[in-house]
Amino acid sequence: MNKHERVFGLKEHTNIMKRAAKSLVFVKRQKKKKLVNKQFKERIMLAITEVNGCQLCSFVHTKLSLSAGMELSEIRHILNGNLDQISDEELIAVLFAQHYAESHEQPTIESKQRLAETYGVDVALMIKGFCEVITFTNSMGITMNFLKNRLLFKRHKGSKFLTEVSIMFLSMFVFPLFVLLNFFQSNKRVTRNLVKNP
Repeated sequence: MNKHERVFGLKEHTNIMKRAAKSLVFVKRQKKKKLVNKQFKERIMLAITEVNGCQLCSFVHTKLSLSAGMELSEIRHILNGNLDQISDEELIAVLFAQHYAESHEQPTIESKQRLAETYGVDVALMIKGFCEVITFTNSMGITMNFLKNRLLFKRHKGSKFLTEVSIMFLSMFVFPLFVLLNFFQSNKRVTRNLVKNP
């Protein structure tokens, strides 16, 4: 078992889930603009995953990072919290991702301003969106691991059965509804803007 797996509470997970649903729709819409390449995105995902300690996400994003062309040595460095191999152009974003996770999704105003000043508002919003989405999958992945271990009589002392089951239920059944709701609201906003500004 990973020593530093973060234990997510139910209220915490619900708030993370709401932000992730909104961000997922936003990131999908922005993808066409190709503002961020796959390696940059994966470095952000790996940095958050390292802080939260999600084994499942580490495995999945290692595979995705390799398929995006990243070197295994760099992936290992990031998953060990070492950012020495990150380029200067991407370092502010990856440091923001670490800070986002370490602050339990409460980054400082200064860190958000620096992100926007460094990359521009659109890319900064994409980076924040990646952070929100991967935090949701970390919460789900860690909790799934806790539940699996509980069934194997290896209960994590900081986690509660009801919380584990509730997080799994919310993630599998409520999250898709949040995504759909945000998708339709987003479409309405786009339509309204087109009508106002043809």
